[in-house]
Amino acid sequence: MVYTFQHLTTVLRYIPQEIQWNKSDYRALSAHLPTWNNNFMLSNGCIRKGKLLLTEGILASTAPPVSNTLLLHNDHDWSWINLAGSFHLSNFFKLRRKEDEIWVEVCDDFYPQFGAKGRDRFDVLPLLPGKSAGLHINARYWHTLFGARRDTVYLEHCCYLENLGQFEQAELVSNLCEPFALQPQKNVDLRQMMY
Repeated sequence: MVYTFQHLTTVLRYIPQEIQWNKSDYRALSAHLPTWNNNFMLSNGCIRKGKLLLTEGILASTAPPVSNTLLLHNDHDWSWINLAGSFHLSNFFKLRRKEDEIWVEVCDDFYPQFGAKGRDRFDVLPLLPGKSAGLHINARYWHTLFGARRDTVYLEHCCYLENLGQFEQAELVSNLCEPFALQPQKNVDLRQMMY
């Protein structure tokens, strides 16, 4: 079944991954570079032979969107997002429209939650149609349980972002199961030394 969008629709893919360690585990690691899961089975949507394929539930279960940007989150979720202002992807990144491009911005909301030092806000890169990027960032925070001693927690955050392009229509399929390997065309490492 072919579905025609009301507006020309931009489709983005977003796959975040995160690892946390306590201080003793982190210091015992032989390598401080985490191993990420690079292989997924997509059940929400994909591009096949230049056509956008979406699982039937994406458009059947929601009212006609006001937004013209569809975010395919992880391998099975989705949401319509509004980029008229900005959209927070995580505690570290947000998307915003700048002229006719979609930009990824560091917007560090993680640190105010835990009272540690934060990063300044800045643009990382434009997310252009047909392009993908892997963004790596880390953090350290202190956790106190019931007012007892403070424990240091180290966090590694990685997200894969891809702009699949703009589409006028999509082919709706049931039981979509498409193998997918994360192969970002650009890797941006924003990690800092954590003591």
